[in-house]
Amino acid sequence: MTDNQPEEQPNIELLQQDLDAMTNNWKRSLADFENYKRRKEAENKELVEFAREVTVAKLLPTLDTLEQALKHMPSEENQEARSKNQEFFKKFDNWHVGINGILIQLDKTLEELGVKKIEAIGKKFDPHFHEAVREQESEETDGIILSEFQSGFELNGKVIRPSQVVISKKSAKGGE
Repeated sequence: MTDNQPEEQPNIELLQQDLDAMTNNWKRSLADFENYKRRKEAENKELVEFAREVTVAKLLPTLDTLEQALKHMPSEENQEARSKNQEFFKKFDNWHVGINGILIQLDKTLEELGVKKIEAIGKKFDPHFHEAVREQESEETDGIILSEFQSGFELNGKVIRPSQVVISKKSAKGGE
């Protein structure tokens, strides 16, 4: 029996070494899988954010068109014309309410997507958020936004479109 014992000892040690090696391989594989899952989650999140940006960018021209349509809507006619065409003006008023409702719904949807309108009018010009398309003489301090041609938007803190604005330029009369 003493001859058999020395032979069993190396087998147990070899088995323990094999077990340790397999355990280490298993732990490495598990760590690799966890890293893979994290990378995939980050890639998926990035893909969703990109898709959101593309979707919002595609919606903005429609929003702009509706806003421009309302800005250029005919002003109310005098009372005499309104009374003669009462039915037309009633339909026109309903149309106006409907377009405003669409704009409100689009704004709400964009807000739910994380889109924020960039505030512009009355603010100091900031090239990170605004694009100056014209300067206009004014009594205001230089660089104050007087009006906005096109609204700007940001998504998750990133500007996806700057506001197109008119900025003030101190009038020459003010210095004399």
